[in-house]
Amino acid sequence: MITKLRNYKKALVCIAAVVILAVASVVVLNVTKPYAVYADGTKVEDPYVVTAGGEELFLVEDSDTAERVIETVVKEYTPDGAQINSISVDKALEVDDKNLKRGEEAPTVLTEEEAVDYILEENAKEEPLFSVTISAEIGSVEKVEAGTEYKESDDLYKGQSEVKSKGSDGDQIVTNEITSVNGAVLTSEVVDTALLNESVDAVVYKGTKERPRDTVRADYGGKVMGSGSGAAVANFAMQFQGNPYKYGGTSLTNGADCSGFVQSVYAHFGISLPRTVGPQSNCGKGVSYSEAKAGDLICYAGHIGIYIGGGNMIHASTPSGGIKVSPVSSCGAITTVRRIIE
Repeated sequence: MITKLRNYKKALVCIAAVVILAVASVVVLNVTKPYAVYADGTKVEDPYVVTAGGEELFLVEDSDTAERVIETVVKEYTPDGAQINSISVDKALEVDDKNLKRGEEAPTVLTEEEAVDYILEENAKEEPLFSVTISAEIGSVEKVEAGTEYKESDDLYKGQSEVKSKGSDGDQIVTNEITSVNGAVLTSEVVDTALLNESVDAVVYKGTKERPRDTVRADYGGKVMGSGSGAAVANFAMQFQGNPYKYGGTSLTNGADCSGFVQSVYAHFGISLPRTVGPQSNCGKGVSYSEAKAGDLICYAGHIGIYIGGGNMIHASTPSGGIKVSPVSSCGAITTVRRIIE
């Protein structure tokens, strides 16, 4: 009987040991369950993996985060205001549970923002993780530039022109069909235009009247209006070559007509000239064309320029020609040559 009791106690001890070992094993297994970590050390026991074409890209905390990352990336690649026709990805993007293994070093989990930045950075490289191709239509408002309509006028001499009405630009909506890959536009083709405001052409009269010949005034009287170098005047005027003509304008940079150009050039040297051609052609001292020097005014019926030597002058010519150098003979008969300074 005593022997039986001893054997029974031994059996109980063995059973208790087995139970304790089983419980301890469960506890150890739970304690040592594999996990991933954020950069700050926070543990994530059941992360999700995002793959492209079967290749693992990164881990995130859950499937919802993974879906938002992919949606945000596609949105980043979509042009603002575009109407999407189609979106395609060259590799299948998938989200699944990450099977972590015991004993391995804990992998890193990315936040939503970190994952988006990672994809955008890697996809900008020569070999991207994957490519998002977007076909879309996008509209933009573009200017319709006004043209110029030229009409003949027998009230103006040949070589003269006058702006009768200014033009105005119009507007139109231009729709382009574009194809982009990872945000970079590869092709763009205009598929539609819609006019918003029509442009209005400027109207410019061009003279047809023949200039009178041999009308250079014989009166060479008058006095110069200041002292200085006519060559300096001519050199100063030359720097504005190529600037625009503007009827009624006096700006050497933004636009001037012939008399406005002359007036502004001489104003730089402290000489005040009248605003229009007629009064300007009476200023200073009259000289013959054979005596003309750089800085002298070459006057015509309705036009004026500044002599630069060699049979040439600089003048505000026409809306299409702007401020340019021309032969003195190109503007018709000279009425007088006036020396303003010497």
